[in-house]
Amino acid sequence: MNTTQNYESHDPLLERQGARVSYTRIGPMDKCDYRAGLPSENLFVDEVGSKSSEPRPALEKCLNSLQSDDILFVKSMDRLGRNIRELVDLVKRIASKGTAIVFMDEDLRIDPRAQDFEANFRWLKSIYDFEQTLLNERRNEGVLKAKNKGIRLGRPAKISEEQRKEIRERLDKGDKVASLAKEYNISGSLVYAIGREG
Repeated sequence: MNTTQNYESHDPLLERQGARVSYTRIGPMDKCDYRAGLPSENLFVDEVGSKSSEPRPALEKCLNSLQSDDILFVKSMDRLGRNIRELVDLVKRIASKGTAIVFMDEDLRIDPRAQDFEANFRWLKSIYDFEQTLLNERRNEGVLKAKNKGIRLGRPAKISEEQRKEIRERLDKGDKVASLAKEYNISGSLVYAIGREG
């Protein structure tokens, strides 16, 4: 369903008397019109990409404007959340205001006043939990495969074993920690740690 008119023909959620608010995000590479079908009187648009670190000032204005009787229309889930964790957090934040959400492309309504709200929210959160479980499983499988191939994991050593030996010997001879740290381009704490290895 692509328009609010389609929803209003049969959806009791649309009987709410509050404002119709819309939000969308349009990335620099997007070719679709993510404004299409959204109520236009209170439309907030961020023109930013999918990186979760990019600020979204229009979203913040949108969220701050929401009231308990409002309905927030969003073109699709990926326009609101740029990852599943962000989506879950935003839905929780919006619902805490008493605002209902309509994800138009998914034909999904989330109404904090409805009896099925908790079930819908648990379903959404379960997707995040599922995704995290798979990510952790893949990460652990990758670590195991790397170890089996003899690949050393973690940060690469800043200095070689031969250099560590040199540092220990020079510390024993009385060389200063600060001068060794500067010469080998490492921290003083690492020089101390190497000295304790001997």
